[in-house]
Amino acid sequence: MAEAFAPMQGMRTSHSVKLVSQHSGHVSMIPSKPRLQRQGASRNLSNLLRATLSEGGSVEKKVDLAKVGTWFGATVVEVALLSAAMFAVQTIGGYLPPIGYKCLAILFFASMALKSRIFSILDASRPTMGEVQETKRPSWTPPPIVFPIVWSTIGILRTVSSVVVWEAVGRQMLVLPLIAMMTHLSIGDTWNNINNVERRKGSAVAGVAFVWTSVVTCTYLYWKTIPLAGMILAPSVLWLSIASVLIFNIWMLNGYEPILPYKSE
Repeated sequence: MAEAFAPMQGMRTSHSVKLVSQHSGHVSMIPSKPRLQRQGASRNLSNLLRATLSEGGSVEKKVDLAKVGTWFGATVVEVALLSAAMFAVQTIGGYLPPIGYKCLAILFFASMALKSRIFSILDASRPTMGEVQETKRPSWTPPPIVFPIVWSTIGILRTVSSVVVWEAVGRQMLVLPLIAMMTHLSIGDTWNNINNVERRKGSAVAGVAFVWTSVVTCTYLYWKTIPLAGMILAPSVLWLSIASVLIFNIWMLNGYEPILPYKSE
């Protein structure tokens, strides 16, 4: 009987207890102890979430719209400067023999593929080895020597594919596919400022999404212009896909910094 009664007691404790007043006959409900514990735990969880949001700045701090505007503005300015440079190359090329114009175009595309940041109004420096070592990275991160090799290779692919497009469109510079390439390079330079100079790992996650989208768009436009150019540029999409996953993992390993920049107190 005792064993059969034990479950019944357990069932009764999960409900409220009825108390009947001897004088008035009024019935009142008093929550049982387990229910009070659950309610207390719920309140504690709610308070913890509010405290976490407050500490993280999602509630009390304001998004630094000026900083976001600076990033977008710098990107637009760089695209404009690169477009002006392409116009200058095309103008000068008109006075040169065909082989001279082609050499000038190759030199321009190669320079922009590797050093487009000279047109950026932001500091788009590459990270130092010390900064790289200070950052927590996933175990599958490629060794440091891989990065300059890969980026140099991508620079060559950008140059060759751009020259192929340039030839296919009648040696015109200011055409949509080539402007898309300049936009991709400009977005990448702005991302370098966010990630390497300002070291905003959260904003770098959002920024690398723009970089990836721009290279996919550029590759599509190159392929649409002439499939060979799209195929030449395609490996850069693969590499930037890997790089995007790497940036996301670095963000997680280093404390989930805010995605958007917030104004400092």
